[in-house]
Amino acid sequence: MRDLLLVGFLFVAIYYSFKRPYIGMAAWVWIALTAPADWVFGFSQSFRLNLTIVLVTALSYMFLTKNKTFPKHSLFFWVGFFAFWTLISTAANLSVYEGKTFGYWIAFFKTYLLFFFITLTVTKRLHVDTIVWAVVLSISSYAGMEAVKFVLSGGGHRIIGKAGIIIDRNDLAVAINMAIPLLIYLFQTTKHKTIKLGLLGLLGLNVIAIVGTYSRGGFIGLIILAIAFWMASRYKIVLAVIAVLALPAAYSMAPEEWRERQDTVKDATKSDGSFIGRLWAWKISTLIALDNPLTGGGFRAVTDPVLWLTYAPETSNFGPIKTPPIPNDLKPKAAHNVYMQVLGDHGIVGLMIFLTILMKVLLALRRLGKIAKKEEVEWVQKLCSAIMLSMVGFCITGGNVSLAYFDLLYAMIGIVAVMAINQLAYKDPANAK
Repeated sequence: MRDLLLVGFLFVAIYYSFKRPYIGMAAWVWIALTAPADWVFGFSQSFRLNLTIVLVTALSYMFLTKNKTFPKHSLFFWVGFFAFWTLISTAANLSVYEGKTFGYWIAFFKTYLLFFFITLTVTKRLHVDTIVWAVVLSISSYAGMEAVKFVLSGGGHRIIGKAGIIIDRNDLAVAINMAIPLLIYLFQTTKHKTIKLGLLGLLGLNVIAIVGTYSRGGFIGLIILAIAFWMASRYKIVLAVIAVLALPAAYSMAPEEWRERQDTVKDATKSDGSFIGRLWAWKISTLIALDNPLTGGGFRAVTDPVLWLTYAPETSNFGPIKTPPIPNDLKPKAAHNVYMQVLGDHGIVGLMIFLTILMKVLLALRRLGKIAKKEEVEWVQKLCSAIMLSMVGFCITGGNVSLAYFDLLYAMIGIVAVMAINQLAYKDPANAK
């Protein structure tokens, strides 16, 4: 049955994607974040869903879109420059991971194409909202389903990702935190009461899902979101009273294992082997970059067994925090930090480009929000606030995950570029729908 549903979705998506390129982009985003081929068990597993949608969307844009223009915005340049620099670092490190590093670059290039085509095909509010709905119907919907299982099992069901890049529970928690502000944006701008009620219920389930991942970084990100929304609310006193009364009760009702895991944050360096492993990975990433400041070690450099063993003896006394020696039989660990991930993969230059992109996004959102407020374009103002929260959450909780090449991140950057390129923060009837 799943295979038939997936085939049906593919044909419907192809039909509408060819008629409307932005629908193709929404399908592209949904497939990238959901990886539906991982949910089936039969013949449809061999289907190249993403490739099919990409080709159809590209053809639709080429033949149906009139008045094609090349995007002119600094974000378009910097993201393109980052993709180019990752190619340079890949070419300089083709021997890493037995030559597999080029395959990793191809995977990231697909993510760059997602950003690239968003800037080409998405031009109006309807297009932007469709992309936002695609994100919510992938990440938030999955989180909602898993939260129901968590509640029905009395907290016994452990929530992890199932598909694509967000299989790890920490990655999933960050993705949910990034999607929650978009979910709230849809709640704020949707007029249909039944849909609003459904979005409100889904929001509650997403909060439960983050708890169900047992991710400490995800829970910290949730607290950051809660504080941000509280500061922006007009009902600060009422919400504060509710929080004071409800949070202790909710904490006491949480599974004991969850409470114990959150408590390890207080003394992570002494009692948490997971944190020590992260410190080892960060140190090795830094050492790789210091020896190769221009190009780093290539994609997933820190997970290369040869590089890991090469730099492992130097980690104990390196940096401000001393760590125990790395056992010889320990398998390489992922970077678990977007900044260290880029630093080790693409060197100091690559990290500077990546940080520039993040800074440009935050500055663009601030500028667009001010313009939208002045021009009284409420939906842009609310969307800028939502994406700002998502990006700030990513920048903070990104210190706990290896998601520097996450599709959702570049989809959001694409939306910001689109709003700036097409001046959607200004009152313009042509862009209203």
